[in-house]
Formats: sequence, structure tokens, C-alpha cells
Amino acid sequence: MTAARELSEEALAISREVGDQGRVADALNILGTVAFDLGNLAPARALIEQGLAIGRDLGDRDAIASSLQNLGTVAYLEGDLGSAQTLYIEGLSNRSELGDRLGAARALEGLAAVVTARGSPLRAARIWGTAEQQREAIGSPLSPAERSRYEQRVTTSRAAAGDNAAFDRAWREGRALSLKQATELALKDPTSDPADGIAGAD
Repeated sequence: MTAARELSEEALAISREVGDQGRVADALNILGTVAFDLGNLAPARALIEQGLAIGRDLGDRDAIASSLQNLGTVAYLEGDLGSAQTLYIEGLSNRSELGDRLGAARALEGLAAVVTARGSPLRAARIWGTAEQQREAIGSPLSPAERSRYEQRVTTSRAAAGDNAAFDRAWREGRALSLKQATELALKDPTSDPADGIAGAD
């Protein structure tokens, strides 16, 4: 993690020196992700917001989407589930319009974590199923850096569901959903479908 931060700081300095604002935005985003992985949420937010501002100035939708999704993760870690959902959805919308299926899958994975935290683990399983299918379609498995967080969140969701068979069934159902359908699932009111959650929460 220290090496990643040092390399990103070096990349940021060089990009600023040569005036490459796109690279500056990328480096700020990477530094922001390193910061939230270390639990430093306020610095992470500040760095990512700088990257977002640059992305908006440049009209760089990829940089914008990355920043929005990273801010969604910060909001999730802060416990601000409403903001996290909004940010992930906005990032997903950008990814979908760009045809970026990997970015869309990552946004869905973030949304699944939010949906679990809002009390809907089976709904989250469907969203993860859609994300998995999107990754498989383009041959882009989880990176080692992504896998630990991903597995921890899936384990939490499965435990919250309390029924492995139902969780696996919901996951399989999600693999047949479109991005639009998965997004609609993520936006549903957590109290709208008592049969889909735990303790009447979903």
C-alpha cells in the first residue's frame, strides 16, 4: 500500500509538472482509493473530489465515473448509505452510456454492498450475480486487490440472508438480469418486499 501511494504521488507530481490534467485526475483518484483502503476517509474524500472537479472541467466521463464510484465507497464506509447509493447509481449510469462493462460491474458490486447494509441481502445477491455475469462476458475477473474486499462483503451478505440456498438461487437469478434491471433492484425501497430480506427488513 505504501508503494502504491508513493508511485501515485510521483505520478501526480509529474502530471502536474507537464500539465496533463487527465493524468492528474487519475492519480488523485488512485491516491484517494489508497487513503480509504487505509481508513483515512476525510483525506480520501478530498483527493477524489479534486479528481472529480478536474474530470468535470475536462468533460472526461471516465474520470467522472471513477470519481463518483470512489466517492460512493467513501460514503459507504462512512455509513451514509443514501449518498453511497446515489453516487454508485450516477457512476453506473456513466459507465453504461460509455459501454464500460467492467466499470459497470464495479459499480454494481458497490451497490450490492449498500443494498446489504440497507437490509436486503437477497436483493444484493441478485445484483452481485449481474456484476459477475458482466465480468465473465468480457473476461475480466476480480483483481487480487479487489478480491479481499469483495469476498468479505459477499460473506457478510450471505450471513445476513441466513439461507445459503436462497442466496445462491438469488445470485443465479441475478446472472440473467440486464444492467437496467439490476439498477432498478438497487433503487427499490428496502421495505417494499418483506419476503426478500431478513427480519421483515426487505
